Amino acid sequence: MSRLVNLVAPRSWRDALAKSLVFLLLVNATDFLVKASVPQPRPDWPREVVTTTLVAVPFVALVMTILHRQRTLQRTLSMLATTDMLTGLPNRRAFMDRARRALEREGTGVLLLLDADHFKRINDQWGHGAGDAALVAIGTHLRTVLRPDGILGRLGGEEFAAFLPFASVRDAHHLGHRLCAPIPVVEVPGGLSVTLSAGAAGADGGATLDRLIALADRALYSAKAEGRARLHVEEEERDRAA
Repeated sequence: MSRLVNLVAPRSWRDALAKSLVFLLLVNATDFLVKASVPQPRPDWPREVVTTTLVAVPFVALVMTILHRQRTLQRTLSMLATTDMLTGLPNRRAFMDRARRALEREGTGVLLLLDADHFKRINDQWGHGAGDAALVAIGTHLRTVLRPDGILGRLGGEEFAAFLPFASVRDAHHLGHRLCAPIPVVEVPGGLSVTLSAGAAGADGGATLDRLIALADRALYSAKAEGRARLHVEEEERDRAA
């Protein structure tokens, strides 16, 4: 049913006009013909009234309206199912799906796991509203710093992720300073800022997304242990050597 709606539902006013004309032709092709005799001053003046078009036009308009609203509803439901409403980033499920497809398609890239430093302290000291504002600021920061072709997502809580197709661990090192620089939370007065700790893992063919996540998670733990507000890279070769 959803495929039929996507096919028939109008996408623009030109598309709606074209599909309405086609629909009208199909309706009229069924050859509905209603004849009604209307009383006249003289009995030899019969009059035939054809009502096919009069019925078809509002019917087609109604069908097109229903299909358009159905398509809009499907888009809204899809957006709600794949988007984190606070930051506007893809949610965990959407990120995992998109990152996995990109990794399978390209074969190379860098996975980043990022975690807000001392986030509980922000909530405790400034309130949950400030915490939400900090998460929004982080989302904006990631969109600004990372490449346009990067796949971003909020995994949950204060944890974010990014997959950069074709990037190398060297590229990740270059991004580290900008990624982990203090992020101002302008909605909160008093100079509140938040920093990120980041773990990165590079794929050079053959690595699965689950494997990259495990490596990046280990790197993130190392970044936290080394003092936070920094990026640590975990490479596959190092892991194998261990």
